[in-house]
Amino acid sequence: MRRLAIIFALASFARGADTPATLVSGDEAEPIHSAVIRQEAWTQDPVRRLRLEADRRLKDSGWTVTADRPKGIDLDPHEYFSESPYYWPDAANPAGAYVRRSGLANPSAFSANRSAFDSMCDAVLTLGTAAYLLDDSRYAQHAAHLIQTWFIAPKTRMDPNMEHAGTVPGARVGADALMGSGVSEGRPLILAIQGMEFLAKTGAWDPKEEAATRKWFDDYLRWLTPPSGPTAGRRGDNSIWRVTLEAAAASFAEDAVAQNRVFGSYRGRGLPRPPRAAGGPAPSPPAQLLATNLEARATLCRIAQMHGVDLWNVPTRSGGAISASINALETSLADPKQWTKEQTSGFESDGVYLLAFAGMGLNNPGYVAEFRKLERPDDAWLSLVDLLVGRWEAAAHQTRH
Repeated sequence: MRRLAIIFALASFARGADTPATLVSGDEAEPIHSAVIRQEAWTQDPVRRLRLEADRRLKDSGWTVTADRPKGIDLDPHEYFSESPYYWPDAANPAGAYVRRSGLANPSAFSANRSAFDSMCDAVLTLGTAAYLLDDSRYAQHAAHLIQTWFIAPKTRMDPNMEHAGTVPGARVGADALMGSGVSEGRPLILAIQGMEFLAKTGAWDPKEEAATRKWFDDYLRWLTPPSGPTAGRRGDNSIWRVTLEAAAASFAEDAVAQNRVFGSYRGRGLPRPPRAAGGPAPSPPAQLLATNLEARATLCRIAQMHGVDLWNVPTRSGGAISASINALETSLADPKQWTKEQTSGFESDGVYLLAFAGMGLNNPGYVAEFRKLERPDDAWLSLVDLLVGRWEAAAHQTRH
């Protein structure tokens, strides 16, 4: 066992700087890893939470997209499928398309693939992060098993698209059937990618399986990319999340051309305008929609930052940068009561990381301080963000002294 641990540590050192960075750069990962080994004070609580979550995930047997299939729908078992949760049968037209009932989730909506997908992505992030930061080969081995089951194994793999995510029962095939969560349902893949990048840093991931997984994301990127992918007419949340997913997939697939195209397409895109003050000439956009939109934009800016591209300061059509929208929403973000409806498709409490990303990206300690104050779940993702923030604060302190 000791010999295996030594091999694992040597492999981790050898691969440390070789893997691409999507959300965490090598300049951040390696100092954090060293600080964890030295048991520096700022790492203690996040590491405790990360280890607890990783130990829990070791008990997971794995998930497959093929295990649970929708009834009465002729679809290849490897195709991901989900139904938009807020659509119900139309009492006035029982044979027609379902109708939306905002804020009221339909318990009969098919969600088995989505639940499995979300759990798989969270487990891969958790185990991959713990494998690298805690130097534990058990986490690496189980992460690799979960990845192999979902992305590679011929009997259980998911096809690299989400063409049938967020469908509306009874709607015609095409844009109408795919309205709802659709493309943005793939958001958890961004966190899975980060877990895979940490796993690759350990050197404990079989090179053939790693290559096959990167190929899956390359195929997924081709599906995402218009015009052959999802309909170009998507609007609102799905549009910016599609761009963000393209950036993450391009980073992991090491497709520099696609990456630069995505970053270039973001320039000139207008950010959401800040909410109007009470009594303004028009009603404000829902705070929740603006927040999830900002979450996507902050994630995209962070990905670009990891590749040496500054999107944080790209101005909006109204002349401000992303900070203007963050400032306008800061009060709402601090109020968890804002996020009580439609959490499946909206901003959730773990989305507060956007303040941490913006604070580090814009060198704004105020945003980081606000992030520190906000209530959030004790999951592996927020533990990792806490470590990133701790390292950023420690580096700033050293610079001042």
